Amino acid sequence: MNARAHELEADPEWPADVTHDRLIGDVYLYQRRGGHRTGTDDVLTAYYATHRASGPCASYLDLGCGVGSVLLMVAHRLRPAVCVGVEAQRASFLLASRAVSDLGPGWPPLQVLQHDFRELDLGRRFALITGSPPYFPTHTGVLPQDPQRLACRFELRGGVEAYCDAAARHLSADGRFYLVHQTAFDGRVRAAAAEAGLQVHSWLDAHMREDRAEPFLSVYEMALFTPTSEPRGVSLSIRGADGQFTPGYVSARRALGVDGSGESGHAGG
Repeated sequence: MNARAHELEADPEWPADVTHDRLIGDVYLYQRRGGHRTGTDDVLTAYYATHRASGPCASYLDLGCGVGSVLLMVAHRLRPAVCVGVEAQRASFLLASRAVSDLGPGWPPLQVLQHDFRELDLGRRFALITGSPPYFPTHTGVLPQDPQRLACRFELRGGVEAYCDAAARHLSADGRFYLVHQTAFDGRVRAAAAEAGLQVHSWLDAHMREDRAEPFLSVYEMALFTPTSEPRGVSLSIRGADGQFTPGYVSARRALGVDGSGESGHAGG
């Protein structure tokens, strides 16, 4: 164990119920057994962001990076020269930083910052930005007692509007921002994008089962400039009627190199 790993695990807020789960090859996540864990929405975000990439990516920012799953998947596939994750919640910041501390030679430098990105100015623009907002305002459900789960599911520090605003401040002129949200909030996502000066270029609609008519999750591709062609969406089903992963979702996971043993809930915050 390196010095940075010792420092992180000695932090008073290092969680007690941490699991060590393989994500990609020899890359592992540190996540809580009873807290926030990486999920399907992380895989969809990383897949669509890297699938749509038209070439080498010079710089990458992940807003609300949670335990680092999207950050690591995108960095692994695209190898940007600059990779930054921002996370406000202390436990998630520690876990993401711990995963990054394990990375070996050949990885681009990854930096995880503990900060509320609503107040953050990194002083540079990024070619690629991803974000996984919490899905629910605090008045819309029973709030979890666990602070980490609460921050990942409910809008303690702003919702999609805050993510779009931060992305617009840090996105390069020709860059792309990928954001995942429940499809039921499509109108709110598009309004937030427009308010921040972002244009929706495309989107991926994900059906949790192929025999369900309505998608459950959508990943939106946004940019600061108007698309030259009509924005369009594509669809992907996660599971078939038999409950097994569909060939399309298996292909998406393979493209990322994801193992998936730790895949569970939603990432955000």
